[in-house]
Amino acid sequence: MHATDYLTILNILVAFLGVVLVVFAFFEWRSLRVIKRDFIRLESRLRAENHTAMKAAHRVITSYAIKDIDARIALLESAVAEYPQAFNGYNALGYAWLEKGETARAVDAFHRAIELHPQDKAGYCDLAHAHLAAGQEHLALRYLQQAVSVDATALHDIQQDARLKELAARL
Repeated sequence: MHATDYLTILNILVAFLGVVLVVFAFFEWRSLRVIKRDFIRLESRLRAENHTAMKAAHRVITSYAIKDIDARIALLESAVAEYPQAFNGYNALGYAWLEKGETARAVDAFHRAIELHPQDKAGYCDLAHAHLAAGQEHLALRYLQQAVSVDATALHDIQQDARLKELAARL
């Protein structure tokens, strides 16, 4: 074989690699377009969810200033209906139901808070308050223990809460 034969083979190999590279680049370009489209959809969905979350959070915050308990409950229910994960939504709703004297509904709201945020000590402490209001000390103690097991700092919070001091000694 002559040098020209080797150069011809080398040219064919380079041309083949070039074609493979072009085909690879084309498929990568197509997949990048799909990824870009998916990213744009995700961004749009996250913006919409963030907007909904902010509206619900504003309703929860606004509810703290409302004196009329029925109006407060209605506002809180609209907040959690629109965005159930709203921070403190079900907790605030539970306390509103407690204030109205509807302990069973308060317990339901606090349970929902725990379902949505099982690692948040507040839901367990709030549920303990509801059970204490219903005269169910054993259940209150159980939920305080769960609060401490979820977050050890809950013990300090419980000890500082005048309503829970007696139970804190039994934890």
